[in-house]
Amino acid sequence: VAEGSLLQLIAEERQSDIVAEASEDGPPLMIGKEGQGLESCEAPEVILMALQQERALIAEQAQLNAAREAKVALAEEKLAIEKARLTELKQSIEQLLGKIEEQKSADLDRLVAFYQNMKPVEAATIMNDLDIEVMIMVLGTMPPRVAAPILAKMSPVRARAVSKIILERSKLPGDQNLARIQFD
Repeated sequence: VAEGSLLQLIAEERQSDIVAEASEDGPPLMIGKEGQGLESCEAPEVILMALQQERALIAEQAQLNAAREAKVALAEEKLAIEKARLTELKQSIEQLLGKIEEQKSADLDRLVAFYQNMKPVEAATIMNDLDIEVMIMVLGTMPPRVAAPILAKMSPVRARAVSKIILERSKLPGDQNLARIQFD
């Protein structure tokens, strides 16, 4: 047997002898690295109290976490209800806007029909005094065969303005040239 192994076996025997003696006499000793005896550092009552305090702290933290989770769940539920309400409101508004747009389109179609059924001279006389936006919408909606005779009977200044606006409105806003348009 090698000399190092022999020394190691002797050291282990000494440690087991020391532990056996300590268990007969009193509290167990802790053996350090170099075989020195160390007594236990704290009494079991102190360790037990520390463990109880730690458990109480953990329980308190668990309660706080549970309360936070409940608040988050409630907030998520409220958010879901509010989202559903807003989605419903959005659909309702979109539906109303659709009805308004349909009504506006129907009104414009009716107005166009009125002017189409008039004689061009009468329609031009009325359109000479009509708001420029309404006049553009009406004439722009009419078929060219119906709008042309009305446009021919309008005042030349208004006819030029309408022609220029109809031409320019198909362009992008930055490309439109609506400067120097005279309406009257």
